[in-house]
Amino acid sequence: MKKERRDIRKSKEAIKQAFIKLSINSDISKITVKEVLELADVSRGTFYAHFKDIYDVQEQIEEELFNKCISLMKESNIYDIVENPYPQILEIVTFFQEHANTIKNLSCNGKSTSFFYKYKEILKKGIQESSHTIEDKKTVDILDACIIGGIIDGCLEMISKEYSGNNSEAAEKTAKIISIFITKGMHGLKNKI
Repeated sequence: MKKERRDIRKSKEAIKQAFIKLSINSDISKITVKEVLELADVSRGTFYAHFKDIYDVQEQIEEELFNKCISLMKESNIYDIVENPYPQILEIVTFFQEHANTIKNLSCNGKSTSFFYKYKEILKKGIQESSHTIEDKKTVDILDACIIGGIIDGCLEMISKEYSGNNSEAAEKTAKIISIFITKGMHGLKNKI
């Protein structure tokens, strides 16, 4: 596979970062290519060499996030997560924390259910493709829904309450609570919180 030239990577990244910055204060549908060009300091030709339109920028940023997160999930399997979910969940919570601003912007501060629905579906696919011997698809689907739902919703709560930044203590606490909930349910949380 041919490696992308550095100048191309830099211009694509500048466009993506400009888009993310603009999405902080603007609805994504109101962001213009002209605004992105000015902030990224690139030409219109450069923009269209890499992206079809503003929504393509958004899709590529989302795709990168999804791919990074799914690679974390593929390193685990259902048995690992059920047996000792903390290490895997801490990786995902830390990932969400490190990318909190981008996730908040792309999800319209957590209001876009479609963004998180896509995230959940991608992570479920990652777990389903991991190694396990559960043959009943309904069981796998329910386990996946509970595990992924708990992780994503817990991460969303963490980033929506401004626990983002480089606060490893917040990530560890969030991962611990989610882990206890996954392994022991509500009863397990009774004495831990």
